[in-house]
Amino acid sequence: MSIPAFLDSQNRLHRESVNGECPHCGSVAHFSLMACPTFARLRAERPARVGIVLECDACHMPLFVRYRVRAWHDDRVEFHPLPEEMERPPERFSYAHLPEAVASTFREALACHGAGLHQAFALMCRATIQAMLEDLGERSRLKIFDQVAEVRMLAEIDDSTFNAIRRVLFEGEAALGEAPPPLTRLQATVLLETLKDLLYQAYVRRARLQQALRLRQFPAGEPARPPVMPAVRSAER
Repeated sequence: MSIPAFLDSQNRLHRESVNGECPHCGSVAHFSLMACPTFARLRAERPARVGIVLECDACHMPLFVRYRVRAWHDDRVEFHPLPEEMERPPERFSYAHLPEAVASTFREALACHGAGLHQAFALMCRATIQAMLEDLGERSRLKIFDQVAEVRMLAEIDDSTFNAIRRVLFEGEAALGEAPPPLTRLQATVLLETLKDLLYQAYVRRARLQQALRLRQFPAGEPARPPVMPAVRSAER
């Protein structure tokens, strides 16, 4: 059972140890308290959520964390035990083998996802699929759909989440005056992993296989063999 976090009247924050992946350096480290509002200020303003600043023990960069207030007491302000929001580590993907039009669109999709803009993220995912179709040809649409269906089977994606992914990637814009159904955080996460798998299958995997085959065909450092000259027999007299 998690122990509630609270700020006492002496401005001391009591909480469980916070560890995680630092969004700045990528290390899994402990986060120490750097700054927190005072007890008197919280009692006077009574906000529903309280922000504090932590410091990564590995790289000493600050991180913003938000707690929901659970209860107000005369000697303490009680928070929910777990932070509501922390800075997220940036999503990483190798763009080396992607065409520029596909890579630039997917970068924007990742930026929207990192900012928690799920509807904008969905639009950029659809734009990424469109860029892929323009590069690979319209006949690749069925193959991409089959790959999405394979991801559904392998990851055991539920019907509601799969239908949301299919709507985002393959269906057209919503009718005028109709807003598309919003994506949940879980659906956005599954959509991201699905799109990353599509890009890997279409570009990265193919390029790495071709590179591996070229290396096997022409191993590095292997001395060039001299050409074999056909033997010439002297004519018998």
